[in-house]
Amino acid sequence: MKNKTNKSIRVMLPVVLLLLLSCATIPKQPPPPPQELRADLGRIGIVSASFQPEVRFQKPMTKGAAALHGAGEGAIGVLRTPCSGYGCAGVLALVPVGAAIGSIVGAVMGVSSGKTEETEDILNGCLATVNFQETMREHFLSAAKEKTNYPFVLLDLQGPQAMDEEVTYGSLSDKGIDTVLEIGLRKCQLWGKEGSINPHLHFLTAVGIRLIRTTDGHVLFSRSFVYDNGKARLKFSEWGVNNAQPFREELDRAFQFLALEIVGAVYMIQTPPDLQPTEDLQN
Repeated sequence: MKNKTNKSIRVMLPVVLLLLLSCATIPKQPPPPPQELRADLGRIGIVSASFQPEVRFQKPMTKGAAALHGAGEGAIGVLRTPCSGYGCAGVLALVPVGAAIGSIVGAVMGVSSGKTEETEDILNGCLATVNFQETMREHFLSAAKEKTNYPFVLLDLQGPQAMDEEVTYGSLSDKGIDTVLEIGLRKCQLWGKEGSINPHLHFLTAVGIRLIRTTDGHVLFSRSFVYDNGKARLKFSEWGVNNAQPFREELDRAFQFLALEIVGAVYMIQTPPDLQPTEDLQN
């Protein structure tokens, strides 16, 4: 009987492991603005949002939670085995074996709560040093100066204080601002396959923009842009090593990428402008 049980465990282990392993899908970038949107945007004022982006870290399961999860997955894996007649009785007899194997595998793959809390503290400490909206705006202005000669004007104004809040900028039309480019970083996430015990995680950030005509408040163009590092390459604890160096480096790449995406979108819309120096407008 013992030999039969050991044989059953060897047969079921690959099945359980396949159920526990997973991969993530990557959001696609939106297409560029259509050519018919091209317009003379005139002097473009830059405003950044003032709300905090949504920050979410997908944390690994604790060893206890992972053991329970693995037991359930192992039992389900056995029950999915095709059978008929008396063979089904044998499959049912293996359910406890599958649950036991899954529980062991889950406990091994789970992460101690102390390790997870340590990594979370490191990442939160990193986030506390970042002003997402101002940093996004500065990266955009730097990219815009390098890639274009458009007359962007940095406005000393407060943008939306909440996600999806609609702000009007009619008073700026009398100050020589034709269009407002509103930039708001919306989310920053480490994410992987939902339901996985300790998955490799993607780094994802998203920014939303609106181009608003000041004379009548008409939104000429709005879009969200997503940065995804393209592959789930690090587990949760690995993002926090060396004082969150991998996270900081990926965040910097995200800012640079999104800045270029925004510049590209404005370039597709704006008709060739008269060359004017970029300047600050203080109110």
